[in-house]
Amino acid sequence: MKDSLGRDWQCGTIQVDFNLPQRLGAEYVGKDNQKHIPVMLHRAAVGSIERFLGILIEEFMGDFPLWLAPVQARVLPISEKFVDYAKSVERELVNAGVRVEVDESNEKLGYKIRQCELQKIPYKIIVGEKEQAEGLIAVNKRKEGDKGQMTVAQFLEMTADDRKVVR
Repeated sequence: MKDSLGRDWQCGTIQVDFNLPQRLGAEYVGKDNQKHIPVMLHRAAVGSIERFLGILIEEFMGDFPLWLAPVQARVLPISEKFVDYAKSVERELVNAGVRVEVDESNEKLGYKIRQCELQKIPYKIIVGEKEQAEGLIAVNKRKEGDKGQMTVAQFLEMTADDRKVVR
């Protein structure tokens, strides 16, 4: 595999192991009715998981597509008065299979938004008085900006294809 810097990495391997079957006491009876020690083959389609994940993180530079992002959205209440509404939005999204969390910190909204940007969270969902009163969410997509106000159902519909692992 080539990483984002153009370096080659060996990931997939097939190895022949003559030692482990003997240490395990593995044996079989051959056509000659004698016991034999087998040869073991180890296969790793993508190599060590650590190396594979390192290459994957480098390739995306930590800015994962929505389906791969550990946290797909963060709900940001504009003040502590709206934390309960933010949690209800979170429950709806979790029930739909979205990896989401609520930022319940006492920080200002600008700080919360900056933290989402630094952590490369794909969607910021902002809720305040107007959103709570109308049952809406204000959606902001990383690198694209404001997507406007919508219902949770509309958000789920808008992101459905991007949340799928296989298209």
